[in-house]
Amino acid sequence: MKMREQNLDEDKKKRLERFLTDWMNEGNIPSVSVALIEGEELVYSGGFGARDLKKNLPARSTTLYGIGSCSKSFTALGVLQLVEKGELYLESSVEDHLPVEWGSDVTVHELLTHSCGMPSLAVAEVLIDRLIGMDERGAPLGGWDDFYVHLNGAEEEMVEKDERFFYFNSGYDLLGKLIEETSGMSYSRYVKKNILEPLEMKRSTFEYEEDDEDFMTPYFIRDGEPEECSYPNSELGYASGGLLSCVDELANYVKMNMNRGSYGGQHIIDENLLEKAHTGYVESEIGMYGYGWAVNEFMGKELVGHGGSVAVASAYLGFDEDHGVALACNTSPSYSMEEIGKGVLAVMKGKDPEKLPFFARKEKMKTLSGEYESYRGLKKAEIDIEGGLLRLKFKERLEEQKVMLIPKTKKMEENEFYYVAGDGEKHDVMFDVMDKDEIDLYIGRWRLHKA
Repeated sequence: MKMREQNLDEDKKKRLERFLTDWMNEGNIPSVSVALIEGEELVYSGGFGARDLKKNLPARSTTLYGIGSCSKSFTALGVLQLVEKGELYLESSVEDHLPVEWGSDVTVHELLTHSCGMPSLAVAEVLIDRLIGMDERGAPLGGWDDFYVHLNGAEEEMVEKDERFFYFNSGYDLLGKLIEETSGMSYSRYVKKNILEPLEMKRSTFEYEEDDEDFMTPYFIRDGEPEECSYPNSELGYASGGLLSCVDELANYVKMNMNRGSYGGQHIIDENLLEKAHTGYVESEIGMYGYGWAVNEFMGKELVGHGGSVAVASAYLGFDEDHGVALACNTSPSYSMEEIGKGVLAVMKGKDPEKLPFFARKEKMKTLSGEYESYRGLKKAEIDIEGGLLRLKFKERLEEQKVMLIPKTKKMEENEFYYVAGDGEKHDVMFDVMDKDEIDLYIGRWRLHKA
């Protein structure tokens, strides 16, 4: 592991490294790189693991990774720069600029906030699966003409605006085309000239260069094992999730956001416009959604952040008024990189990341999982973890009964759950935890003991 910056407190550094390497070991993550900002200072950056497993090449803070939907805030920033110049307006109708035929007056603001009423049309999913060689869904999406045919054919899929939040990747790809139409440049050229170059992000790119000496090798986690794949590079997805970058350079971007639109004395964006990007407008499953950022409360502060994944690479960017983090790895773990980012921020604040709700819940599920049996072992059951929930399986000779256990409280503090039977009735399930290895399971007529 090669470090460029190590100005972090020694105790925090040790806790950070333990937290990340434990996570990597548990999830079979090939590599991760991280950069931490405190105030305006980069206090730590480096890499863990192998960016290429076959060659055992180390990850570094300069290793390029796909950052997926973290790209959206770059697109939003480009739009806001054009707004600042008076060349574009947030309330402009998209249909006035692009060949979109939805019969609905969708605005730039509504695309930025995923509030236009259009559900996901699976363009990103089709392209990612196709380009990593995992699946072919047969959708005709060979270029921009196909893209517009696909979108325009979905007019009847739209619901009333603000009726519900739909995370709409293609809306950001439309914003990328809007940047092109307004600026007269290709999207990638605009971002390079107006964002990447001023922020000294010299290695960041939209092109996957396999011959680059410090590029990640992409891996897909299949049955718990990393499998080398192709990288899903497509111009159709540049604006919604196509940027590749390294944590050293992403740290510059986070610093600019923390510093209200300036970097190294250079003006990148008006601070009032940037504040619009950091403001939550629409409630979503990832927080109040702004312009390419989600806003949440975290440890008493307003946390602005966003994760991203392209199945074989993932990233997270987040910051509050005091601390910032950039994370990237060469696969997509089974849960959001946002949770890892929050764990890293907790370390920076001198807190134990394992006590955060997500990790406490995860540890509780690990404690409750295992083999259970009744008096004299005449009835046997197994509790395992599936999709972030506990699954109960009764072992019978003639058949197996499987149900998902739903916690009654988010933190699972009372160890009480329920499942829904085929007749629609709820049935209670309770664990009596006397010790980590001494647990009783109560379900219906049964009392079972952890074996």
